[in-house]
Amino acid sequence: MKLVNVNRPVYRVNPVDALLKDFFNTNGVNDRYDKEELVNQPSTNLFETETSVVLELLVPGYSKEEIKLQVENNQLIVKSESLENESEDQKEAPEYKYSRVEFEKVKFEKRFRLSDKLDQEQIQAEVKNGILRITLAKKKEAIPVKREIEIG
Repeated sequence: MKLVNVNRPVYRVNPVDALLKDFFNTNGVNDRYDKEELVNQPSTNLFETETSVVLELLVPGYSKEEIKLQVENNQLIVKSESLENESEDQKEAPEYKYSRVEFEKVKFEKRFRLSDKLDQEQIQAEVKNGILRITLAKKKEAIPVKREIEIG
């Protein structure tokens, strides 16, 4: 069974533009790229059982409402919804002056090419403890048949 990672986008801009932005950046490393340009790719575990292929994506801090799954042109697309819709608590919270920032919640998108041996109608997903688990069922003809053979 082959489930292939299609692409690994990091920035949605031309690499030359990103290089120029780096060169002329006067604000510091954290302000190097606009948030609209930044696309994260969550770490992924993949394993196979007799009846399915399972993907586990690391998505800490994202609720199930912020994650969108879709199948398009034999690709499974996993991405976050727009993070611009802040909650009322976040809008009313005072601005903090951080002395160190090592992570922030950014948009993510990851694409997987689906094998023709997977049933695209039988995809299940759940988020639990910061891990998005996607189960892709195999088609019946792709499930190996096991049977005992008597020795005569």
